[in-house]
Amino acid sequence: MERLVEFATNHPLLVLGTVAVIAAIIANEIYLRIQARDAVDPDTATRLYNREDAVFVDVRDENAFVSAHLPGAINAPGTHLEQHRDRLERARGRPVIVYGNGGGLASTVQTIRGMGHEPVYQLQGGFPAWAEKGLPTEGRG
Repeated sequence: MERLVEFATNHPLLVLGTVAVIAAIIANEIYLRIQARDAVDPDTATRLYNREDAVFVDVRDENAFVSAHLPGAINAPGTHLEQHRDRLERARGRPVIVYGNGGGLASTVQTIRGMGHEPVYQLQGGFPAWAEKGLPTEGRG
């Protein structure tokens, strides 16, 4: 134990760097677990859409939305989510499935929940995962 204290005393930056890396790994794991908790795969999303009248919310930009989007989706670009509160009102009382070009939508899910919607999920893999499975889309593409 004395040698550990001596090492830490002689190499404070190395110890600090190690602690920072460990903290970053732990924070990343927590973030990934939170994200996965709210995620649904395309098959589950399809069941929610068909059986529970779920609403898809596309947070991609308008050009991507016009090109192709999930059936009946509402476009509410993530950078302007609050400005599209009225569009999201159509989803009140129904499950909401948020998607973009991939994952990483945990904060968007929380924002929509903060607007009073429940339940809110994110689509695992986003639009690319949906299209890869050959599921139906709407739009010009």
